[in-house]
Amino acid sequence: MKKVILPVLMSAMFVVPAVSHAEKQENVKQNAPKAAQKMQQSGWIKEGDTWYFYDQNGMKKTGWLQDGGKWYYFDANGKMKTGRIEEQYNGYLLGADGALYTNEGWVQYEGDWYYVHQGGKLHWDFLEYNGKTYFLNPDNNKMLLGWIGSHLDGNYFLPDGSMATGWNLIDNHWHYFGGNGAAYNGWLSYKESWYYFVGAKMKTGWVQDNNTWYYMNADGMMKTGWLQENGNWYYLQSNGAMAIGKHFIDGKWYSFKDNGVMS
Repeated sequence: MKKVILPVLMSAMFVVPAVSHAEKQENVKQNAPKAAQKMQQSGWIKEGDTWYFYDQNGMKKTGWLQDGGKWYYFDANGKMKTGRIEEQYNGYLLGADGALYTNEGWVQYEGDWYYVHQGGKLHWDFLEYNGKTYFLNPDNNKMLLGWIGSHLDGNYFLPDGSMATGWNLIDNHWHYFGGNGAAYNGWLSYKESWYYFVGAKMKTGWVQDNNTWYYMNADGMMKTGWLQENGNWYYLQSNGAMAIGKHFIDGKWYSFKDNGVMS
């Protein structure tokens, strides 16, 4: 009996360690992918089309990150942002690679122009640059084109973004803007000639101001002297006012009806 029992016991001794080693190997295989995965979740990770940054603890970075001498921004979910962002009431612009624009100057991004101050803050409101004036929208920091304010006294920004001054043809109408960029309305004295604006647009033909009629030539200049129109004669006095009643002109008396037509 003893000869029989001994081989059985010895077999059991060899079988148990073999099973224990197999279990350890299986545990190593199961743990290996998890450890490798944990090692991978550090630094820059792209998931789908979105970039994330994981710290050494495998946590997604949020807010600002400086990496490789550049600044990046991650939202509350850890997604790397691009384009314009707003942080603590300041606008910033991030490139397609997520890097913050930090150098002073103009930047065009997705068709819109922005002005970046050194360090990264975006400009808003009026901007004086190389002798010209620009306007950056306070709501989105984009360079604005077209009208600001009403046409009566507003400013107009040309296709290059600069504020209009002097004479400008806009939508087939002539406008005149003062040195401060404000559009003119009413009478303008320019190079010894008078012009008249309504709704900031230069008028031609007959205009009425304070119950007095004036005539503006095709170039906008106020007419003086004799005017023939539709077979009728009119006379515009030296101040441009249309003559009515009797007037002594060039040594002769002339009579004009209330509508200005010479009788």
